Amino acid sequence: MNAGPQLDQLLAGLPHGEPFRFVSNLSTLEPLVRGTGSWIVTGQEPFFTGHFPGDPIVPGVLLTEALAQLCGLVAFADTQNTTPPGKPARLAQIDVKIRAAIRPPSRIDLSATFLRDTGNLLLFEVVAAVDDVVAAEGRIVLTRMT
Repeated sequence: MNAGPQLDQLLAGLPHGEPFRFVSNLSTLEPLVRGTGSWIVTGQEPFFTGHFPGDPIVPGVLLTEALAQLCGLVAFADTQNTTPPGKPARLAQIDVKIRAAIRPPSRIDLSATFLRDTGNLLLFEVVAAVDDVVAAEGRIVLTRMT
């Protein structure tokens, strides 16, 4: 899968709209199992003008958001899911360590693995890497919206 109609349709099921989408393409997507994809940063994104002038670095909060969005895709890509479209979940908890700075231009490889469902909470293990160097890793919890 890449950036295109299918990805756009899946992203439309999340509560985010442009310009706050940080998954550029999907490589694999197994609902409620695992997903991989990437976020392509060119250096032309507006946030780089202030983070940091002359030494642009991908903000850790946006990197974490990209991972959370991939978790949402893994959790809610299955069309049998009864969660209302556009409001499937919200971020409930993050425990993500930033291990390395990412400078543009970069292709950030994203991975989210579903670990367990505890009622309204969905736990994922996540990793973000550039050129096989882990830039961030940890766990993200989403909560289903009812």
